Amino acid sequence: MADQTSAHEVISALNALYQGTNLEEREQANAWLEQFQKTTQAWTTADAILGTPTLGLEAKLFAAQTLRNKIILGVSELGEQGALSLRDSMVGHLRGARGGAQALITQLCLGLADLAVQVGAWTDPFGDMASMFLSDAQSVSCLLEFLAVLPEEFLNERVVVDGAYYSQRSEALLGQRAGDVIKLLVQCLQQPDLHGDAHTRVLVCFTSWLRHGDITLLMVQDTPLVALAFAALAEDGDVFDTAVDALCGVLYETREDRDDDAQTARAKDTMVEQLEQRLAATAALMREASEIDEERMQGLCRVFTEAGEAWMDRIVQNVGQFEAVVSALVDCMRLGSLDAVGMTFAFWGLLADRTIEGTASCDPARRTLARVFEALVDVAIAHLKYPEDSLTAKERDEFREFRHGVGDVLKDCVRVAGQEATLGRAYALVAASIGEKDAVQNVELRWQDAEAALFAVRAMGAEVSPSENTVLPKIMDMLSQLPAHPKLRYAATLVIGRYTEWTHEHPQYVSFQLAFIADGFKERTVAAASAQALKYLCQDCAVFLAVHWRDVLGFFGDIASGTLDAADVVEISVALAHVISAVPAPDTPSAIEAFCMPVGRELGALLQQTPIDTRAVALLLDRLGAFLRYVHVDTDAASQLMARIVGDAWPLAQAALERVGGDSHVSESAAKFVRVLVEFYASVLRPMAPQIIDSVVLAFQQTGLDVYLWLARRIVSVGHTLAADETASLQLTSSLVTRLCDSALVLFGNTPFSDVPETTEEFFRLLERAIEAAPAFVVSSPSFARVFGASVAALDVNHFHAQSSVLRAWAQILGPTRRHIRTMRDTTHTYPVATIVELCAEHGFALCAKLLLGLLRTFDRELVSEAADVFASLAAVASDGPQAAAVRVDAPF
Repeated sequence: MADQTSAHEVISALNALYQGTNLEEREQANAWLEQFQKTTQAWTTADAILGTPTLGLEAKLFAAQTLRNKIILGVSELGEQGALSLRDSMVGHLRGARGGAQALITQLCLGLADLAVQVGAWTDPFGDMASMFLSDAQSVSCLLEFLAVLPEEFLNERVVVDGAYYSQRSEALLGQRAGDVIKLLVQCLQQPDLHGDAHTRVLVCFTSWLRHGDITLLMVQDTPLVALAFAALAEDGDVFDTAVDALCGVLYETREDRDDDAQTARAKDTMVEQLEQRLAATAALMREASEIDEERMQGLCRVFTEAGEAWMDRIVQNVGQFEAVVSALVDCMRLGSLDAVGMTFAFWGLLADRTIEGTASCDPARRTLARVFEALVDVAIAHLKYPEDSLTAKERDEFREFRHGVGDVLKDCVRVAGQEATLGRAYALVAASIGEKDAVQNVELRWQDAEAALFAVRAMGAEVSPSENTVLPKIMDMLSQLPAHPKLRYAATLVIGRYTEWTHEHPQYVSFQLAFIADGFKERTVAAASAQALKYLCQDCAVFLAVHWRDVLGFFGDIASGTLDAADVVEISVALAHVISAVPAPDTPSAIEAFCMPVGRELGALLQQTPIDTRAVALLLDRLGAFLRYVHVDTDAASQLMARIVGDAWPLAQAALERVGGDSHVSESAAKFVRVLVEFYASVLRPMAPQIIDSVVLAFQQTGLDVYLWLARRIVSVGHTLAADETASLQLTSSLVTRLCDSALVLFGNTPFSDVPETTEEFFRLLERAIEAAPAFVVSSPSFARVFGASVAALDVNHFHAQSSVLRAWAQILGPTRRHIRTMRDTTHTYPVATIVELCAEHGFALCAKLLLGLLRTFDRELVSEAADVFASLAAVASDGPQAAAVRVDAPF
């Protein structure tokens, strides 16, 4: 028979795939089997294989998987009666598989569940399956597996059904049967011949229905299911994991909801009381256990975290009743597993929020929770300690991320327990760890202890008031007594950088902190922290440092060529700008010259050399740019000096663009430098605007680097200040954009958009901004028609940010056109509607095709909404365009 022949061929192919040694033959067998699964004959052949007792597990698993895939993708091939016939056959196969391999039972149950979801003619899957599979323990196991996977298949994205049908079917099979399922599960627990594995399957089934949302607490509260889940916490492996899932599901259902009716609210209160008592007992056992493996602790921590988050408002209102749960969560914070500890972070943040919102500072609940958070400080700081053993790069990154999570918990502690109490505990730990004032005698220093406490002090900074006068002075005084260890120096320096606003209110510490920071530059491992701290100190305490500007500048000159990286040098340049901005008026010009002139001379000399040290040029541009960006002057003399400096700086930037504008370092630095000039000193550079335009265009023509398109966009954004009047601004924008479009079109003509995604992104962002700023000038340019066509082709780009940029450009082209069409019909309007409509008529079909293809296949999911808006604008332009273009616009797109 044909079925027998096909079954034989399938078995042969499976043998070749799983038992063959020839790679080519195995690949051929796999390809044949994949093709076989797509055939109509696969229905009967797979069914025949499942009904052949002599065949092995591999063949039957393949057959069951084949039937399931075909049910998901093409059950309509069978028709209603064929589907019901297949159901009966698969039920028979399931009965035959009782007591056999669980993998085969699961696959058959999945196939039956997919049939139940899709075949409306199967009116009562629960009743039918229950009537056939309650006779013995093995049969019950099959029934429980079917009931467990049924809710999951309603969530299977591969099963595609109509929305209305899905809702009706879900209600019929799940919503209306949830109570019957609970009764059946209880019945299973009460059968004396069912235990062990069957009880685990009861929990799995219970959890599955809970997760889908069909079981209510009213159905559960008088059943032994919750007690079963707690008892299963004592088991190992999958049983324990299943119990955790079940309890988390029940706990989630106990969350208070303002829409709960009285009966539901009472049910939740009753269940919470029962659960709290059982959780208290579990917490006591957890605390008494001498050793618990990490996976078990993570599971228990997950249960307590779910309880804490579900009962948040109850805890704040009656913390005494839930003391065991809160204490258990503190114990969870003490665990050695970073994953388990991290589970609690969100709970502490929410608890702090609700405590602040729901209690007054004098409330007993606030005081009780404040003690909890105060005790939590020591626990949290203990987790901040770097381990003794060395870490891999990945482990180091993960630990850093974990420390920031702990830092957030410490902020929560400050919010609830208060800054004095929490800072005081951190201070005590620093003092104890370094042996300050004989706090600890004859104990070898462990830098990890002090570093962790200093990190905690820094983490708390966001919640500490600048007016704090009790603990922070002690901490600042103690910094000078820290042992000479680079890790401690690094952490202490960052503490100073975090509390510079506090230092502004306590200026007596400025000199000490400046000296402390300066010493840190002597060690390369501390230099980055010193640069950051100096920047913030100068920013927040400039008024106190201004009188020492010569010392600060001299200090910078001494270290700039030493241990500092380029980024650190730029940070200090920003710091100097803040200090010089605060220098008293008579000395301001001298201070500005003292910084800018040496940098300018050195930069000019470097640009005359052959070969040019491009890294040095880039760093000098960054230094000067950072200073010019952040320095602020108020006097006429200082303003005139700044105008002269900026006027002298532009030729240096121009020379850098011309001589080494293609270098990756110089191009970025020069572009950022010119951006500072045009954005902050536009009026000074106004006479040089044509030169700036020429240099930017030439740099892009010679290098094709996207950074110059970025710079051009910034220039377009400030064109109104760079030009003398509006007309000159529009002409400036048009000239810049038109010339760059010509150059970019040449580049895109030789290189696919997807090969240069950054350039594509920046070009279309420039186009978007230019059309927004000067639509008539840009659209009327000779190159715009070619740009329009290229914009259609650019929709093929396969990079997210480039796709987004192209779509935004299209939105800027078509969106305003759509809005202006009716205005143009009634009055004379300057917006170039007619030109854009004519271009849409010429390129409309291709544009429509690209948009449809992108919406269906190529556009990122996050961009679908933008693409749909562009498509809608295109349709509106096509249907509502001016009469002059009606003949062409009415052509099918």
